[in-house]
Amino acid sequence: MRISENIRTSFNQDGAVLMDIQGGSMLTLNPIGSIIWQQLSDGRSPEQIAEHLALEFGISREQTLADVNEFVEQLQAQHLIDPSERQDLRVNLGPKPTGLFCNLFGRRSSHVAQDRGPK
Repeated sequence: MRISENIRTSFNQDGAVLMDIQGGSMLTLNPIGSIIWQQLSDGRSPEQIAEHLALEFGISREQTLADVNEFVEQLQAQHLIDPSERQDLRVNLGPKPTGLFCNLFGRRSSHVAQDRGPK
């Protein structure tokens, strides 16, 4: 996986904010989503990330792998990551993710702030 070159990341105690500087949108990640994002950024595979989360949170490896793969698919659908050798991911998943990380992200648009004008 490769993080899109248009994405900037800001981490905080609540998770992370991903900013698409080309598309003008922002995405928030909860703490688990930010762990996955950071590990993807570090070059780890979904399988390695799932193993880490399974050990850290005491969840079955099969469940965490399914959830990590679903999250990665959502990141791809939002054009936040580009697949490298992995071409077997589904792209059209519908409006919201489900499963363990169902509240990983909420979309915000920076266009709203631009419409307000100067203060």
